[in-house]
Parts: sequence; C-alpha cells; structure tokens
Amino acid sequence: MDLRRPDFEVREADWLSVRAALDRVLAAARPLAVEHVPIDRALGRALGAPLSARATLPPWDNSAMDGYAVRSGDVTGANREMPIRLIVTGGVRAGGSRGQDLEAGHAIRIMTGAPVPGGADAVVPVEETDSESGTPGIVEIRSAPDPGRHVRPGGQDMIAGREVLRAGTTLTPGALAVVAALGHPTLPVVRPPRVAILSTGDELRSIEDFADVVEGRGIPEVNGPALLAATRSVGAEGVALGIARDDEADVRRAIESATEADLLVTSGGASMGEADLLKRVLETMGFRLDFWRVRIRPGSPFSFGWLPREGMDDLPVLGLPGNPASAFVTFQIFARPMILRLAGHDRVHRRVIVATAGEDLQSTPRLTHFHRVGVGGPPEAPVARLAGHQGSGLVQSLGAADGLAIVPEGLSVVRGGEAVEVMLLDDGPGISDAAHFGTGSG
Repeated sequence: MDLRRPDFEVREADWLSVRAALDRVLAAARPLAVEHVPIDRALGRALGAPLSARATLPPWDNSAMDGYAVRSGDVTGANREMPIRLIVTGGVRAGGSRGQDLEAGHAIRIMTGAPVPGGADAVVPVEETDSESGTPGIVEIRSAPDPGRHVRPGGQDMIAGREVLRAGTTLTPGALAVVAALGHPTLPVVRPPRVAILSTGDELRSIEDFADVVEGRGIPEVNGPALLAATRSVGAEGVALGIARDDEADVRRAIESATEADLLVTSGGASMGEADLLKRVLETMGFRLDFWRVRIRPGSPFSFGWLPREGMDDLPVLGLPGNPASAFVTFQIFARPMILRLAGHDRVHRRVIVATAGEDLQSTPRLTHFHRVGVGGPPEAPVARLAGHQGSGLVQSLGAADGLAIVPEGLSVVRGGEAVEVMLLDDGPGISDAAHFGTGSG
C-alpha cells in the first residue's frame, strides 16, 4: 500500500446501501449530556430522563358537561314526554369541593370540570332539562342517562407516581401540555448538539462576493446557508465555518476551528480531483475513515469517519458532496437523523407517505434514487410530481420540493400512476387546502 496517499484514495470505495450507511452513522451517535431547563425553554428538545406524574389527574370523578348530577336509578325512563322531577339541593363548580352527598330523589347543579358529588353516578346536560324554569328548586329531567354518563373518572389521565413521558420524547407543544400537567418545575433535556458546517472550494462565492457570480468568476455558495438552516431547524446549534479555499493551510485552519463541535459536516472535496484537499488534510490530522461511497443518487461520494481530539472524544465527520442537491439529500438522509440522535430524540426519521407518481420517475437499478418532488392532490390521495430539473448541481427544485420520492434499488423506473414512497420535507407552514377537515359546522 502506498502510505504517502490518503486512505480515501488507496482503499476501494465501500458502496454501502443507504440502509447500511445510515445504520453505521446512527450507531455512532450517542445522546449528549443532560441539563435541566424550565418549561418555557424546552420546546423542541428531547427529554433526557423519564417523567412521572406528581398528582393523579383528574383528582376525582368530574363532570364533562354543565347540567345536573343525579342518581341514574332516580331517572330511569325519563324523556321529554314523561320527565321526572327532582329536588335541587345545591351546586358545585370547577375548582370547588364535592360538597354534600346526593340523596335519593335529589339533583345537584354541576359545572363542567366540577367534582361529582358522592352518591351521584351520572350527569344530565342542562339542555336535557327545563333548567328549573317551571319551579325554582325543582328540575325536570328529560333523558335517562346510563351510570357513568358524562362523568370523567378520576385518574383517567394519569396516576401519581406513574411514568408518563419516556426519555427521548420530543417536547412538542402537545408534549409540553403534558409536562405542565405533570407538575415538574424544570425538565431534564439533552443538550443540543453543536454542529459545524464547512464548505470547500475556490469556485464558491459568498453573498458578499456575488459580483463575481454576476461576472462569471464563481458560483454561489448555497450549501453553507442551506445546511446551517437545516441544522437549526431541528434545534441544534449551527456554527458556520464559512468557505475553505483550495489551500492546505486554509482547510486545516477551518477544520481546527471546529474542534469544540459535536459534529463536523463538510461539503465539497468528496471526489478524487487533484484540488480536493479536504481528505488529504483530514488524514494528516489522524482522521479514521469509517466508510466512503453509498449506493445513492444524488450524493454517492458520501463519507463518514472520526477525527481525534486531545483530551476529548473523537469528532464525528460527515463528508457531503459539493453539488447542492447532493449535499441537501445526503444531509436529509444521514446528517439530520444523526443530529437528532445526538440531541437525544428517539424519533429521528422523517415521515414517509405513499403517493401516486404523477409521471415516470427514472432511476439506475443499482442505486436508491431520491427525486425532489412536489406533493399535490387531495390529502387522501396525494400525487407526487418532479419539482423541477433533477440535476445535482441545480438549486430551484430544492425550494419547490415537498418531499423526496424514493425509487429503491432494483428498479429502473416507477411509472406514472404507480405507488411511490415519499419522504416528506415538512419544515414548511403546511398545505393550502384544508378540505380534509370537512365542512360540518360542529
């Protein structure tokens, strides 16, 4: 073996399947340290430890309706034509005590959420009574509830001391509603990963140097902003390292500035060109390559490995191709799940739906192909169509894509009209047609 040449160049490409590569990446990701934060700083974070209920909720049987608490046996057979009259002996409100027990032949006014008095086993909604309009203190019951009707049992939601949320739960607004009910003043959450983003290449121009693009002396640097945004969209701390020029010292300086990160994501320098110095510099720094090349389109020259750090754990490094579509797709498939796993989330993959292909989706049988597609049609029968030209160096389709249509290995085409799986890129505001909510007035 020629020891003067870096491992990337002397070892044969691994050509892993997408699943094998993803498994290798995720196996290397361990959740970071746990810290405690108040509930108003926990949105989007992952629980670092299970949370149990501090109280039983509801703490007692309570009413699901405004109405009258009754003994169901007292109103058997009641209806509008033949109501049963009961003596009203008081009332209870939400937040109050259960008050007196209910005696036979009596009813007690009750509000939604109020504790059901002892002796009562059902609630009759106020609209199924005369609301004492005939004789104050006497209510006509016009329906016959079964035992338990409109009564929410105590402990139906949670029991004190029992685990409610597991470690790894993503703290969505709904999950934070649960947290508020649990009564914990601070939450154990996993520290957000610090992800360094580095782009490489003499041809790249930042927005400040866009005049060079206009004059044909460079191309826009789109990977850095896109990958930084994608990193921050999952709650991680994104650190922009800027552009490293095709100069060994500049590449090394950029990499060394990432040594405090939890993950380094690079784009460019993924091929074997003479100017692709990234791999050479990494290997002079002791980089250990795990694998290089995946059977994926776009983005096959993807790599993963480890950079040693003195006194610290080795730094994981994901090497993404430089073409914008390739970098975007490989970030979604590999980097995003790894970042979420480092952040402690147990659900790290994007949602996949089955849609109808709106046109032929071509592929190469030895690769898994991810087409950028728009998703339209009714929600119950989505249709996926190409979001624009699919060249790996093109950008517009990234902004137009609702998802990535997956053509698996072994297929050369998914025909229009056939079913296709689509990984949704659901970071946007949603869909424009809300017809799936129905037209009923409720």
